[in-house]
This record gives sequence, C-alpha cells and structure tokens, in this order.
Amino acid sequence: MRRDLRPTGRPRAAEALAGLSARPLEGDLAASLMRRHEVAAERLIGWLRVAIGLCILVTVIAADHVLHVWVSVSLDLFTHNAWIAASGFLATGAVSIVLAVPQRWHHVFAYLFMALDVGLVLVIAYFAVSERDLPGNALPSAPIVWAVPLVLAVGALRYDVKVQLCAIALLAVGLVGIAAALDHRLILDPAAENAPAWHLLFTMPVNAMRFLLILLAGAATAFGIIRSRRLLSSAVRDAVGRASLARFLPAEIVPRVAAGEFDLRRGRRQRAVIVFVDIRDSTGMAEGMDPERLSQFFTAFRTRILGSVRKHHGFVDKFIGDGALILFGVPDEGDDDAARALAFARDLVRIVDAWNATHELPHPVRIGIGIHVGEVFCGIVGDEERMEFTVLGDAVNVASRLEQATKRYGEIILASGAAIEGSLEHTAWREIGREPFAGRKEPVAIFAPVAAVAVGGG
Repeated sequence: MRRDLRPTGRPRAAEALAGLSARPLEGDLAASLMRRHEVAAERLIGWLRVAIGLCILVTVIAADHVLHVWVSVSLDLFTHNAWIAASGFLATGAVSIVLAVPQRWHHVFAYLFMALDVGLVLVIAYFAVSERDLPGNALPSAPIVWAVPLVLAVGALRYDVKVQLCAIALLAVGLVGIAAALDHRLILDPAAENAPAWHLLFTMPVNAMRFLLILLAGAATAFGIIRSRRLLSSAVRDAVGRASLARFLPAEIVPRVAAGEFDLRRGRRQRAVIVFVDIRDSTGMAEGMDPERLSQFFTAFRTRILGSVRKHHGFVDKFIGDGALILFGVPDEGDDDAARALAFARDLVRIVDAWNATHELPHPVRIGIGIHVGEVFCGIVGDEERMEFTVLGDAVNVASRLEQATKRYGEIILASGAAIEGSLEHTAWREIGREPFAGRKEPVAIFAPVAAVAVGGG
C-alpha cells in the first residue's frame, strides 16, 4: 500500500477555509430558503386573514345582537362596516391562499396583498368616522384602526423588511391623510356646549402620541425582521461552512474548526497515538471480484473499521486505498489514548475474524495493524483546491513501518514500546524485536500480543 505522507501545501488562514465556493452556495441556499419561507408565510397570512375576517364578523354581529336584546340599541353603522371589513379580509385571504403555492407565487404579490390589507383598514376607518360626522380627531375611536398593529404583526411573518416598511409608510400617510381630510382640530374644547370631558383624549397632542406609538410598533416589527434575517443568514453561513469543511475534514474535527479553534486550522504539535490498518494481499482478492463486488467489499470493511473506531473514541483521519490511518488523542490528549488504541486493534481483529467465519467472501480477510505514540504535527494542509486535515511526523512513519513489519514478523498487531508503556498493559504484550527503521538512528522496540490472534498475517 503506497502512502504519501508529505504535506501538499502550507496551512491557510480561516478565511481560505471558509471561502471554498461558500459564498455562492450561501447565496443560493439563503435565496432558496427565503423563497420557500415567503410562499409558506403568505399562505399562513392568508389563513390569518380568513380568521380575522371571521372574528370581526362574529364579534360585531354578537355585540349588535346583545345590545339589541338588552337595551334595544342597534349597531347598524358598525355592522355595515364590519361586513365590509370581514368580506374584504375573507376575500383577500382566500385569494392569497390559492396563489401561495410555488408554481403560482411571485414576489410582487406580497406588495399587492400588503396594499390591499392596508387599504382595507384605511377605507373602513375613513367611513367609520365620516359617516358619523366626526372630525379627524375621532379617528382613533374607529375600531378598525386597532387592526393596524395586527396588520403590522401579521406582515412581519413575511420576513421581508421592504414590504413591511412600505406597509408602515402607507399606514402613516393614510392615517394622516384621513385625519386632515376630516378636519382634524388641534384641540376639542371640553368647555363647549354639550361637549364631554373625554374630548381631551382626542386632541392633537394625544393623537400624535398614538400615531407615534403605531410607528414605533411598526419599526419594532421591521427591526425584528432584520434580526431574523440576519440570524437566518448566520445559520446558512454556519451550515455552508460546516458542509465545506466536512468535504475534507473528519466529522470529529469539523465542529471544533467551525467553532474557531485556529490552532487546528494553522496546525499544531501534540502527542498522539497513530494506528495504521491495511488489508493483506488486497490485489489478489480484487482479481477474483467484479467491480461491484469489490466496491461492496471495501465498503463493508470500512464500515467495520468506523464502527470499532467510534466504539473506542478515536477517529479515522483518512482511508488510504485498502487501509486506514486512525488517530487517538486528537484533538484532545487523554491518559488512556494508547490503551484505547490497543483495545481498538484487538477489537478489529475480533470483528474481522467473525466476518471471515460467515464465509461471505471467497477468501478470508487478512489485516495488519501498526501502533505508535509520539509527537506529530496535526492541522490542515494544502491549498484552496485541495485541502485536508492530516498528521505528519516521525511518529506517523514509525506506525506505518510497524504495520508493514507485521508481514515479516507474521503478526497481525505490532505496537511500539512507547505505545505499550502508555497503555499500562505490559503483561499482555511481549517484545519480539528492535529495529531502527528507515531514516531513524534509534531502534524501536517492537511488541506483539502475548495471546495468539485468530486472523493470520503472512
């Protein structure tokens, strides 16, 4: 099995990692989400219009009936306006529900229905005051005026701040225009003949305060929309960034890098346990399999490795051809890293032995495992076109040499003396040799399990 352990480039800054075609993807994803949200929101708003229309109708009819029974007073004028409001909301609600499907919906419809909602409220408010021969000061007394905050709250469901700002502007201009058209007065004098004292509640300063509160309510909804869109954009950026990182980083590393651990991005030195796993005579096995069967075999083998690695809390740095490079103690070192690595090796041998016992394959699977502990460089290497998380250093080379040495020693698992010392399992291992390995002056103590394992090397 050929392995290239040389770095392919220099570590890059965080911006390079996050910028791997992420911006166009972010824009496309955000646009897609907003499109779906816009249609779904307009459909919900349509049902709310229907509910509002029904509530207006039932409330006014019920009030008219109660007053007529109790005090023989009729609310014919209010009932007339209530029918207009209810009919208008029911009609616009029904039409918007029909149109609020992806195949029919167009963004301009949001402005159209917003204008219909605002126009309906303003028209009814005008008639409610003018038909009673009241001045513009009495505009706040019209019940429909109190639908203004409701219209703004419902409009905020669109998450479109431009539509919401247009609604606020139309309402502001419309209310001021109605008040001016109906001869709004600065002060209604309570000392005038038959003038009740509550006229003071409808003088210009008080009405100006009401008007300002409505504008502030609208501004609050607009800021809420802006904040929600920013949160959505942030979530999209985070999701796209994680997806981009997941293309070349192990799943166990992605959350840490995405959270901003820049030492992992830049690279750092630390102690780690390195495990190399390789299939023996994979070329001979491949000759007897068709491509589909060979693909299924390697998928099954990698699935077994992943299951065992996760069980012992390590992670697969990468699959290399018919083998794998597995790490323990990265990114966080632990006192039991070596022990977990050795336990993983024994567990994988047991799993492969059980697999061979099923006789699913024409030939038994034979593996070799090398384990070593030492200081490594771990981080992200490469350029913008090809980047990967990797470990580099002498410790990696020693683990690779140990795995290759299993062929010469006729063992399935070989571990260095450093790995055995770190595991506190001295009695379960025996020293079978010492070698300097290529490129090293100091020999490495080589250990094998004391108990024979079932799956043979060779």
